[in-house]
Amino acid sequence: LTLNLGIRYDALPHVYNKENMTSNFVPGDYSASNTATFATSGALCVPSGSPATLPAGCTAASPGLQTTNGNTFYMNGIAIAGQNGFPRGIVKNDYWTWQPRLGFAYDLFGNGRTVLRGGFGMFYERVQGNDIYGTDTNPPFAYEPSADDVYFTNPAQSDTTGATASTPTFPASIGVLDYYYPNPATAQYSLGIQHQIAPALVADVQYVGSEGWDQDVESAINTLPLASTEREAVATTGANANLYRQYLGWGGINQDYNGTNSDYNSLQASLSMENKHGFTLHLGYTWSHEIDIQSDDLQGNLSDPFNAKYDRGSGTYDRRNILTANYIYNVPFFLHSGNTLQRSLLGGWTISGITTSESGLPATVTWSGADTIGLGGGTTNRPNQTGKVSYPHTVKSWFNDTPGVTFSDPVAPWAGGTLNGWGNSSKSQVRENDYQDTNLSLFKSFGLTKSEATRIELRFETFDAFNHPLWNGFNNNFPGGGQITGADDPRVLQFGGKFLF
Repeated sequence: LTLNLGIRYDALPHVYNKENMTSNFVPGDYSASNTATFATSGALCVPSGSPATLPAGCTAASPGLQTTNGNTFYMNGIAIAGQNGFPRGIVKNDYWTWQPRLGFAYDLFGNGRTVLRGGFGMFYERVQGNDIYGTDTNPPFAYEPSADDVYFTNPAQSDTTGATASTPTFPASIGVLDYYYPNPATAQYSLGIQHQIAPALVADVQYVGSEGWDQDVESAINTLPLASTEREAVATTGANANLYRQYLGWGGINQDYNGTNSDYNSLQASLSMENKHGFTLHLGYTWSHEIDIQSDDLQGNLSDPFNAKYDRGSGTYDRRNILTANYIYNVPFFLHSGNTLQRSLLGGWTISGITTSESGLPATVTWSGADTIGLGGGTTNRPNQTGKVSYPHTVKSWFNDTPGVTFSDPVAPWAGGTLNGWGNSSKSQVRENDYQDTNLSLFKSFGLTKSEATRIELRFETFDAFNHPLWNGFNNNFPGGGQITGADDPRVLQFGGKFLF
């Protein structure tokens, strides 16, 4: 028995701006008494100009305003790094990052031919700053108020109302971080048996898995409330969503938070043969399933900010079956021929190759029709699923996208729909194409001296030897989707030579 025990500790405070020129929106600091008021145009009631005037429709300046460096900003809910006890990294640091390790190997029968191996480890990481970069444009540092729906000839005049004023200040759309921000963590573990079947021939079967928690995700936290009676108007008539959001005075707020999870389970088997009768072979097979809510760092907002489980399903790395083989064969024919020409030209050749066969990755069919949610953006919808997905497997129709057969339109809540307007189809409803690829090489070295220190090597190589189509994407919108949109390179042949000395 060989046993390895260990523990690791990493202190991982969140990255910060060294000059504290960044800020964060903290929902708990948003005060109802400072709720914004709006002008007729939808701008905030911010006085500007000289003498200072208010936009049309305002009777008083909006609460929650703050002037910094001569510019007026709406600051309700904003906390500035390093001020009033707010942390420089604009989140609560997590220092509970102990990481135990366990590994063992046990010779089951004492003859060195059958070994049981296992291991477990916990690992912590931080998001490495990609999350905080977007906060440096939050008020009151770099956000520049902008004017919409004005004349080019007079940017102070509204082209909808004709009113003239100084440049209006509209609600800012900002990127923020959840104040409670634990470091992302994973646990990885395995248990398997290795057995030497014969000299140079080894088989291996193992279970390999991992769990992830406190994983990073983005969410639109300033949509309209689900119970808002204005959702229909926002969706169907283009009503100004900023007038009805949860945190009035702000536009869309994309919040990063570490609150999702993932898991991976697999059965892995391999067979290895090393230079047996001139033949080397490595075979590997993996059956696995990867499930998550979001697969990539800062991939995008949750589809439904009120229900993270709506996005839980097979992740973008979920290849159910993977078979790989790599092989080298030293061809024995003519190697010891008494005919010098045969031995030189036909003997001593080597064939090698890599073959990969993988089941297709999952893809999510998204809804591309009219808005049935009406929450003011930051969301993604899916259709209703009405039948089992079928696959014609053609370039124009990889999966069946016929309305009413596999998918149908989601229904808005004001029209009697369920799930608050989201379609009921799950994440990762379809599979992209399988991946089949074989690369082959045929090569030989010709010695130029008896010691063969100086030699020439000739190579003939082919990539995607059997010219299997390597599709790399398709249109996953409904309606009107299902078409193949791209492919990797077709078969490539190449000849090469090397001079070695």
